[in-house]
Order: sequence, then C-alpha cells, then structure tokens
Amino acid sequence: MELEQSNVQLKARVGSKKEAIGQVGSLLVNSRYIKPGYIDSMMAREKVANTYLGNGISIPHGLPKDRDLILRTGISVLQVPDGVEWNPGERVSLVVGIAARSDEHLELLANLTHVLADEATVRRLSRTDDPSDIIRALTRSEEEKKAPTEPGPKLAEFANYVDVTVQGVHGLHARPATLFVDTAKQFEAEIHVRHNGKI
Repeated sequence: MELEQSNVQLKARVGSKKEAIGQVGSLLVNSRYIKPGYIDSMMAREKVANTYLGNGISIPHGLPKDRDLILRTGISVLQVPDGVEWNPGERVSLVVGIAARSDEHLELLANLTHVLADEATVRRLSRTDDPSDIIRALTRSEEEKKAPTEPGPKLAEFANYVDVTVQGVHGLHARPATLFVDTAKQFEAEIHVRHNGKI
C-alpha cells in the first residue's frame, strides 16, 4: 500500500473530530480513492466503533456496507500538531484515513501498531515539516521490520507474568491492539509485548 505526499496534509487546524474526518476524507476523494459519500460512512462508523488507537493516532474508515464507495484502496494522513479531541479524554495528532476494499490495509495497521508503541516517534511525526517522515513510518519495508531491536526483559524476570500467543493470521494489528490496550489500561502493571524478538 503506497502513501503519496499529496495524501499527507501537514499542520492542519481542526476544531472537531468531524472536521478532521472531513479533511482526511477529502484527501482520499481528491486522489480518487473514494466517492464523496464515503466520508459520511466514515462519520457513521464513529457511532458504532472507536477508531482511536491510542498514543495520539486514529484510523477513521467507513462502514463495511459502504465499500462500494471505495474506488481503490488508499490511505491519507492529516497531521494536527495541536491535536483534536477524538472522544472524551482522547486527543489525536495523526489522523490516518483508510479506504480498503479488502485486507490490503493490514500491513499499514501492523506498521501503525509499531509506531503506536513509540511515543517519541508519534511526537516527532505530529510535528514534522517533512511528509516523507510520516510516509516512511507508515510504509516500512520488510527489511526495516526485520531489523534487530534491543533485547527486552525475559518473562521469568517478572514476579508475575502470562505468556499469550496470538492466533490470528494477521497478528496483533491495530484493531486488536486497540482492544488489548483498552483492556491493559484497567490494570496497574508493566506490560511488554514481544514478537519475533522485538518488544
């Protein structure tokens, strides 16, 4: 999935979630990824699902029943340096609009999950003057994904731990990761997630 510079809008000023979705959706319309009616579907999705991922990132997208309004799969990014309230207590600085006809967007969601875990990266992306910084972060190559990271603590180093295996073929991508984070917030705990040696 490619992200063109024309689909990244920097330094946006928006007063509401609705305005942010309208702007990120317009980027998709202007690049001929969606028909204008899909923006209404993106708004409607907010009433039935939380598209806030955490750490200042949201992924508005339309309802499955409106996929006929998607002309081709694509994404757009609206950078809101001052942030916009998504839901009470949730502030977003990177709005990633998604129009996906099937599962082509799952690699993007995996990349977003990686970005979510790094608060410094999110802060940098929410302030950058260079759209290619955002593009690189969201479209990492397979080689970059396989790059070694510093080893983290072993499970046995914790007094209490649980080892869980994710069975889904797409792993812990953005939507399941959001559910995981929402559940984790209910506990006072130090939580580490590891995949292929990366934390």
